[in-house]
Amino acid sequence: MNFEQIYYANSQHKEHFLALLTQKKSNESGYYSAYYILTSTKEIWSATKRHTTLEEINFGKILEQGFSSNHKSLILLAQHLFMANTNFDLDRALESWDQPSYSVALQAIKLRWTLSRESMEDFLE
Repeated sequence: MNFEQIYYANSQHKEHFLALLTQKKSNESGYYSAYYILTSTKEIWSATKRHTTLEEINFGKILEQGFSSNHKSLILLAQHLFMANTNFDLDRALESWDQPSYSVALQAIKLRWTLSRESMEDFLE
């Protein structure tokens, strides 16, 4: 997948996300989609980077912090894409997201789906 050509909320989003990717060096779709969301805004990344490492994303600590409803919904989506066993209220999220948040959410879902497919194809070869 060409990460240079996907949607980014801004240049800082792209810079932070690509920096994490160069360190992770694997095709773990859950991590990548979560990293993508967590680096999407200055507010989210500033509050979450100390709870985000290459080995772990501590959503418990992240969600203890106060976030606006649109940012919290994005973080909950990141958690859902990362862990795949958490509940996610799409209706509530859609009510809270502005256009940039919605675009980030769609791209994160596309990342998860595409990377999962690529990983499966590599496994089957």
